[in-house]
Amino acid sequence: MTNVRRTTILALLAAISFLLMFALEFPLPGFPPYLKYDPSDVCGLLAALSFGPSAGFLVELIKSILFFLSGKSADGIVGATAALVAGGSFVVVAGQVYASGRRSPIVALMSGTIAMTVIMVTANYFVFLPLWGLPTSQITLPLVVAMLGFNLVKGVITSILTLIIHQSLKGKIELANAEARR
Repeated sequence: MTNVRRTTILALLAAISFLLMFALEFPLPGFPPYLKYDPSDVCGLLAALSFGPSAGFLVELIKSILFFLSGKSADGIVGATAALVAGGSFVVVAGQVYASGRRSPIVALMSGTIAMTVIMVTANYFVFLPLWGLPTSQITLPLVVAMLGFNLVKGVITSILTLIIHQSLKGKIELANAEARR
């Protein structure tokens, strides 16, 4: 695939990712209302599965910067950074596992979900919640369980959406990559 074509696809994925985050952010039932879901990580995962983990991270980085600059991030730079850490850890791990030769998107997405969950519970406990004014001494077990559950549910929903889209695009992406290698 030519650099221009790859760059164009990644730019489109980043733009779509930003629009999904901007327009479709909502709380999931059963979780605190400040824990919001959006399907924007699907674009980063598609980039990571198609072009490698660094491409997926680039999509996540551009999305997070655009979201912060849009002014819609109610949590400002801390929220945008948290979104980048969550999405970045998800797509980089999934992309690495997928590129490692296993080529199983299910294993890759499960690995990404687990990594994102562990990283976000840890990062929220030690970094993000204290930056939002909640000291670690006041973080209770129910809050940790809510963060754990939310990230697992987020990962599963995003993985299912990614699998559906990836399977429908898989042949087209492979064909385009084969043509570019000729």
